[in-house]
Amino acid sequence: MQSESVPALTVRWLITRSRIMGAIGGAIVGALVLLGYALHIDWTWRLSPGVPATHPLTAICLVLLGLGFLPTRGRPRRMRVLARLAVLTALTILLLRFARPLIGTTFLTDITPFGHIVAEQPSGSPIKVGTNAARVLTAIAVSEILRWLRWPAASQAAAFGAIGLVIVALVGYIDGVSTFRGGLAPQTVLAASFLVIATLFATPRHGFLRPLVADSEPGRLARILLGCATPLLVLIGWVMSRSMHFHGLSSVEAQTSLSYQTAAVIILTWVLVTVASTRAERIDRRRRRAEASVLAAASTDALTGLLSRDRMEQLRTPRDSDQRPPIAATLFIDLDRFRAVNEAFGHRIGDDMLVEVARRLRTVAGPHAVGRVGGDEFAIYCVGVSPREAEDMAVAVTAALGIPFKIGERRFHLTASVGVAHSETAPEADLRQAADSAMHVAKRRGGNQAMPFVSLMHSERRSQIELEQDLYEALNHQDELSLVYQPIIRLSDRRLVAVEALARWMHPQMGAIPPNRFIQVAETTGLIVPLGLKLMAAAVRQAALWRVRDHEDAPVINLNISPVQFASGDVISDLVRMLWQADLPTSAMCIEVTEGAFTDEDAIRALREARQAGFTVAMDDFGVGYSSLSQLPRLPLASVKLDRSFVLDATASSGGATMLTAIVQLAHGLGLKVVAEGVEKAEQLALVTRAGCDSVQGFIFARPMRPEEFDTWLAEIKHSAKNPVETTS
Repeated sequence: MQSESVPALTVRWLITRSRIMGAIGGAIVGALVLLGYALHIDWTWRLSPGVPATHPLTAICLVLLGLGFLPTRGRPRRMRVLARLAVLTALTILLLRFARPLIGTTFLTDITPFGHIVAEQPSGSPIKVGTNAARVLTAIAVSEILRWLRWPAASQAAAFGAIGLVIVALVGYIDGVSTFRGGLAPQTVLAASFLVIATLFATPRHGFLRPLVADSEPGRLARILLGCATPLLVLIGWVMSRSMHFHGLSSVEAQTSLSYQTAAVIILTWVLVTVASTRAERIDRRRRRAEASVLAAASTDALTGLLSRDRMEQLRTPRDSDQRPPIAATLFIDLDRFRAVNEAFGHRIGDDMLVEVARRLRTVAGPHAVGRVGGDEFAIYCVGVSPREAEDMAVAVTAALGIPFKIGERRFHLTASVGVAHSETAPEADLRQAADSAMHVAKRRGGNQAMPFVSLMHSERRSQIELEQDLYEALNHQDELSLVYQPIIRLSDRRLVAVEALARWMHPQMGAIPPNRFIQVAETTGLIVPLGLKLMAAAVRQAALWRVRDHEDAPVINLNISPVQFASGDVISDLVRMLWQADLPTSAMCIEVTEGAFTDEDAIRALREARQAGFTVAMDDFGVGYSSLSQLPRLPLASVKLDRSFVLDATASSGGATMLTAIVQLAHGLGLKVVAEGVEKAEQLALVTRAGCDSVQGFIFARPMRPEEFDTWLAEIKHSAKNPVETTS
């Protein structure tokens, strides 16, 4: 918004304070006239013998109108009653003046104070309430009554009529028409000017005078135009009054007519300026209203009526950069498993649930700000609460959202994960980010709980996000993500039968990133699909190199595929295409999947297709997570890889060894090969050998190696007369 100039500010200041100034001015002038009558001071009601005098009744009306115009807002009701009674009394006196032909002059004479002074004038003509004086004061009183009725435009029109009559009197004085002179005494002109200003600007923010006080470009233009037009119109009036002395205008009637015409021109010009300004201001007001609507729409969520994400951010951000942030707390709420309900039952049911969630959050939050910051994410911003109060509110939120939702004829159960961050416990952290970090911790712990923020959460969350972003970059580089290969040795002849391809990430700043860390990040962010394609392509290239060199003796590559890859695309078709382009058979690859993949029917179907295409399929880390021996016969498996925990338990107790042997015998009974993982010591090797395992993978033979290291290791094995165990132990 542009700043206003000093003259414009002055005009606005005068307009907004004109009510009380005009009321006091009019009342003082009327009181001075009455005081002059009481003290026999002639000049107070008549300045000179040739000038009209102010009648006592006129002075009484001036006092009554002045008292009636005094502001009464915020004052006792009896003050408003007295003010209106004063205006109505003045109007009654004026109406009696106009009814004089009907009721006669005796009545007015009887109620006129200082009657002997009015009648005993040196000129022999008594003082009268002039017609124009009665018209001016009647127009002013009517204008005030119309303001009571809340008709601002009509009120201002009546005030302009009074201004016109005042201007007629002024033109008469300028011209020196002694028999006319506007019919108004100078005291009446002065007091009427005060009162007409008081009533004209009593409602300046309404009617057609609105632009004069509007804080807009049309308002500034209206003030400039009226400010410039007023001196010009006064000059025109003076020129026209001078023209009355021209030949042909010597009669009083002609001069009186020209006085009215001059006043009409001045008033018409003012009215035209104000009306034109009003139309411009109305357009500007509509524009500002539209802008406010757009701003309100941007600040409010259309579905729930809660504050928007941007508005919540504005509340948390101090307006002044030097201002100290207030003691406050932020609650970040995420609905658990809402998307599943939304997808299963439709968006209409989901929208109804979100509206009900918003209602419950408003109830819990009370006077605090509540916003919808995401699809199923909400936030509460609390100012002036203690950490304990914020945590209690978070618990109340989880309890409120745990109550079943009645949508239509069905009941739905939802829970919420709530993160709480307080400026006292997280002074250096952004409350929004801190509460978000705490919410994610609550969600990882199963949801349906409130979690206060601690500084470690923010660093973990930040590290997780940074790792995610760095993984995006790593996918575009050739030298960060790679595969290493760990041999799988057959126990019967101690020969190499396969190698497991293991992903590695060499970060340029942090060094080697553990696979369990970045694979989890990839699975939760959807990056597992491009990462899987990149690693599959690297494995196929390496298999092609070994096939060219070793022909049929090239080892089978066990390639790990995440269950998320099955849900995100046709990973088996992608692998078949890569092998076909490299001129490799599908038998060159073994697909390793964890037990979690076999909980999904789509993944099981894809693995059956893989077996039909010629791939072998192995279950990795068998014995943890989703193990169920009854499922093994129906799964498309060629082998199982026992988790390293079986080997550790077997060496620690006889019961563990018995369990290991039983599982191996069961797998053999189902026609499955058994691979023991994590074998690092000679006693562990002897134990898995006695249990009947077919193959072994572990440090006792070799650690995971880069392709060139693997080639060197393999060359040493081939040229050695010793077996691999004796060579590497």
